Amino acid sequence: MTTLHQAVEKHIHTNLERLDRAADRSPGVRPIGDRRASVDEFLVATAQHLSAIIQVVLPVVHRRLPESRSLAREYLAAAKRLERALVMTKAKQYGQSQNVGRPWSRVWASVREDLSAVTEMERLIVARLSDVLSDTEAHALGDRIAVATHHAPTRSHPHLPHQGVAGKVVRVVWGRADRVWDEVEGRVTRPLPTPEAG
Repeated sequence: MTTLHQAVEKHIHTNLERLDRAADRSPGVRPIGDRRASVDEFLVATAQHLSAIIQVVLPVVHRRLPESRSLAREYLAAAKRLERALVMTKAKQYGQSQNVGRPWSRVWASVREDLSAVTEMERLIVARLSDVLSDTEAHALGDRIAVATHHAPTRSHPHLPHQGVAGKVVRVVWGRADRVWDEVEGRVTRPLPTPEAG
Protein backbone atom coordinates (compact mmCIF):
# COMPACT_ATOMS: atom_id res chain seq x y z
CA MET A 1 0.00 0.00 0.00
CA THR A 2 1.28 3.44 -0.88
CA THR A 3 -0.09 6.94 -0.61
CA LEU A 4 -0.93 9.30 -3.45
CA HIS A 5 2.05 11.48 -2.51
CA GLN A 6 4.46 8.51 -2.47
CA ALA A 7 3.24 7.15 -5.80
CA VAL A 8 3.49 10.49 -7.57
CA GLU A 9 6.89 11.38 -6.09
CA LYS A 10 8.33 7.95 -6.94
CA HIS A 11 7.16 8.29 -10.54
CA ILE A 12 8.49 11.86 -10.79
CA HIS A 13 11.87 10.78 -9.42
CA THR A 14 12.05 7.77 -11.77
CA ASN A 15 11.03 9.83 -14.81
CA LEU A 16 13.66 12.48 -14.05
CA GLU A 17 16.35 9.80 -13.65
CA ARG A 18 15.31 8.18 -16.92
CA LEU A 19 15.29 11.56 -18.66
CA ASP A 20 18.84 12.30 -17.50
CA ARG A 21 20.01 8.89 -18.75
CA ALA A 22 18.13 9.26 -22.06
CA ALA A 23 19.40 12.79 -22.71
CA ASP A 24 23.04 11.88 -22.04
CA ARG A 25 24.33 11.77 -25.59
CA SER A 26 28.03 11.85 -24.73
CA PRO A 27 29.91 10.22 -27.60
CA GLY A 28 31.48 6.86 -26.87
CA VAL A 29 30.00 6.57 -23.38
CA ARG A 30 27.30 4.08 -24.31
CA PRO A 31 26.55 1.91 -27.31
CA ILE A 32 23.81 3.20 -29.65
CA GLY A 33 21.41 0.38 -28.64
CA ASP A 34 21.75 1.36 -24.98
CA ARG A 35 20.92 4.98 -25.84
CA ARG A 36 17.84 3.86 -27.74
CA ALA A 37 16.74 1.68 -24.81
CA SER A 38 17.19 4.61 -22.40
CA VAL A 39 15.07 6.90 -24.57
CA ASP A 40 12.38 4.24 -24.94
CA GLU A 41 12.31 3.63 -21.17
CA PHE A 42 11.83 7.34 -20.52
CA LEU A 43 9.12 7.73 -23.16
CA VAL A 44 7.17 4.70 -21.93
CA ALA A 45 7.40 5.61 -18.24
CA THR A 46 6.35 9.20 -18.82
CA ALA A 47 3.44 8.30 -21.12
CA GLN A 48 2.15 5.75 -18.61
CA HIS A 49 2.53 8.13 -15.68
CA LEU A 50 0.61 10.90 -17.44
CA SER A 51 -2.16 8.50 -18.38
CA ALA A 52 -2.45 7.23 -14.79
CA ILE A 53 -2.62 10.74 -13.32
CA ILE A 54 -5.28 11.79 -15.83
CA GLN A 55 -7.28 8.61 -15.28
CA VAL A 56 -7.03 8.40 -11.47
CA VAL A 57 -6.26 11.82 -10.00
CA LEU A 58 -8.06 14.36 -12.18
CA PRO A 59 -11.53 12.87 -11.57
CA VAL A 60 -10.89 13.13 -7.82
CA VAL A 61 -9.89 16.78 -8.26
CA HIS A 62 -13.19 17.41 -10.05
CA ARG A 63 -15.20 15.70 -7.29
CA ARG A 64 -13.34 16.84 -4.18
CA LEU A 65 -11.82 20.19 -5.18
CA PRO A 66 -14.39 22.04 -7.29
CA GLU A 67 -12.45 25.28 -6.79
CA SER A 68 -9.42 23.59 -8.39
CA ARG A 69 -11.09 22.48 -11.61
CA SER A 70 -9.18 25.17 -13.48
CA LEU A 71 -5.96 23.62 -12.12
CA ALA A 72 -7.08 20.24 -13.49
CA ARG A 73 -7.75 21.82 -16.90
CA GLU A 74 -4.33 23.52 -16.81
CA TYR A 75 -2.74 20.20 -15.90
CA LEU A 76 -4.44 18.45 -18.81
CA ALA A 77 -3.23 21.15 -21.22
CA ALA A 78 0.33 20.89 -19.84
CA ALA A 79 0.20 17.08 -20.05
CA LYS A 80 -0.85 17.30 -23.71
CA ARG A 81 2.06 19.68 -24.43
CA LEU A 82 4.42 17.16 -22.82
CA GLU A 83 2.83 14.35 -24.82
CA ARG A 84 3.46 16.29 -28.04
CA ALA A 85 7.10 16.71 -26.99
CA LEU A 86 7.30 12.97 -26.30
CA VAL A 87 5.85 12.20 -29.74
CA MET A 88 8.48 14.49 -31.29
CA THR A 89 11.19 12.71 -29.27
CA LYS A 90 10.06 9.28 -30.44
CA ALA A 91 9.91 10.55 -34.02
CA LYS A 92 13.49 11.85 -33.71
CA GLN A 93 14.57 8.57 -32.11
CA TYR A 94 13.17 6.48 -34.94
CA GLY A 95 14.33 8.79 -37.75
CA GLN A 96 11.10 10.42 -38.92
CA SER A 97 12.10 12.70 -41.79
CA GLN A 98 10.48 15.87 -40.34
CA ASN A 99 12.67 15.59 -37.24
CA VAL A 100 16.01 14.52 -38.69
CA GLY A 101 17.37 18.09 -38.80
CA ARG A 102 16.15 19.00 -35.32
CA PRO A 103 19.08 18.80 -32.88
CA TRP A 104 18.73 16.51 -29.87
CA SER A 105 19.59 19.42 -27.56
CA ARG A 106 16.45 21.25 -28.71
CA VAL A 107 14.32 18.12 -28.37
CA TRP A 108 15.50 17.50 -24.80
CA ALA A 109 15.16 21.17 -23.82
CA SER A 110 11.52 21.08 -24.88
CA VAL A 111 10.90 17.83 -23.00
CA ARG A 112 12.57 19.15 -19.83
CA GLU A 113 10.56 22.37 -19.91
CA ASP A 114 7.25 20.58 -20.39
CA LEU A 115 8.07 17.87 -17.83
CA SER A 116 9.02 20.52 -15.28
CA ALA A 117 5.67 22.30 -15.76
CA VAL A 118 3.74 19.03 -15.38
CA THR A 119 5.74 18.01 -12.30
CA GLU A 120 5.12 21.36 -10.61
CA MET A 121 1.38 21.08 -11.25
CA GLU A 122 1.24 17.47 -10.04
CA ARG A 123 2.86 18.44 -6.76
CA LEU A 124 0.38 21.28 -6.32
CA ILE A 125 -2.58 18.99 -7.05
CA VAL A 126 -1.28 16.34 -4.63
CA ALA A 127 -0.78 18.97 -1.91
CA ARG A 128 -4.32 20.27 -2.34
CA LEU A 129 -5.79 16.78 -2.34
CA SER A 130 -3.79 15.88 0.78
CA ASP A 131 -5.74 18.56 2.64
CA VAL A 132 -9.10 16.91 1.90
CA LEU A 133 -8.37 13.18 1.64
CA SER A 134 -8.33 10.76 4.54
CA ASP A 135 -5.33 8.43 4.93
CA THR A 136 -7.43 5.57 3.60
CA GLU A 137 -8.41 7.57 0.50
CA ALA A 138 -4.80 8.67 -0.07
CA HIS A 139 -3.61 5.06 0.11
CA ALA A 140 -6.38 3.88 -2.22
CA LEU A 141 -5.44 6.54 -4.79
CA GLY A 142 -1.76 5.62 -4.57
CA ASP A 143 -2.59 1.97 -5.20
CA ARG A 144 -4.91 2.87 -8.08
CA ILE A 145 -2.13 4.92 -9.73
CA ALA A 146 0.21 1.92 -9.55
CA VAL A 147 -2.37 -0.34 -11.21
CA ALA A 148 -3.39 2.25 -13.83
CA THR A 149 0.25 2.87 -14.78
CA HIS A 150 0.84 -0.76 -15.67
CA HIS A 151 -2.22 -0.88 -17.94
CA ALA A 152 -1.74 2.54 -19.55
CA PRO A 153 -0.68 3.05 -23.17
CA THR A 154 3.10 2.99 -23.65
CA ARG A 155 3.00 5.82 -26.18
CA SER A 156 1.72 9.35 -25.99
CA HIS A 157 -1.51 10.09 -27.83
CA PRO A 158 -1.99 13.86 -27.41
CA HIS A 159 -4.75 14.18 -30.00
CA LEU A 160 -7.04 11.47 -28.63
CA PRO A 161 -9.62 11.92 -25.83
CA HIS A 162 -8.10 11.78 -22.35
CA GLN A 163 -11.11 11.90 -20.05
CA GLY A 164 -14.64 10.57 -19.77
CA VAL A 165 -15.97 7.40 -21.35
CA ALA A 166 -14.17 8.08 -24.63
CA GLY A 167 -10.88 8.50 -22.74
CA LYS A 168 -11.34 5.17 -20.95
CA VAL A 169 -12.09 3.34 -24.18
CA VAL A 170 -9.10 4.96 -25.91
CA ARG A 171 -6.77 3.94 -23.05
CA VAL A 172 -7.85 0.30 -23.27
CA VAL A 173 -7.68 0.09 -27.06
CA TRP A 174 -4.43 2.01 -27.48
CA GLY A 175 -2.85 0.32 -24.47
CA ARG A 176 -3.23 -3.02 -26.27
CA ALA A 177 -2.27 -1.63 -29.67
CA ASP A 178 0.83 0.06 -28.21
CA ARG A 179 2.03 -3.21 -26.72
CA VAL A 180 1.71 -4.93 -30.10
CA TRP A 181 3.70 -2.17 -31.80
CA ASP A 182 6.28 -2.21 -29.00
CA GLU A 183 6.90 -5.89 -29.75
CA VAL A 184 7.13 -5.22 -33.49
CA GLU A 185 9.60 -2.34 -32.98
CA GLY A 186 11.52 -4.05 -30.20
CA ARG A 187 10.98 -1.11 -27.84
CA VAL A 188 12.17 -1.33 -24.25
CA THR A 189 9.09 -0.98 -22.04
CA ARG A 190 10.40 -1.45 -18.51
CA PRO A 191 7.55 -0.41 -16.20
CA LEU A 192 7.73 2.21 -13.52
CA PRO A 193 8.55 0.73 -10.10
CA THR A 194 5.75 0.29 -7.59
CA PRO A 195 6.49 2.44 -4.52
CA GLU A 196 6.91 0.60 -1.24
CA ALA A 197 4.43 1.14 1.55
CA GLY A 198 5.42 3.89 3.91
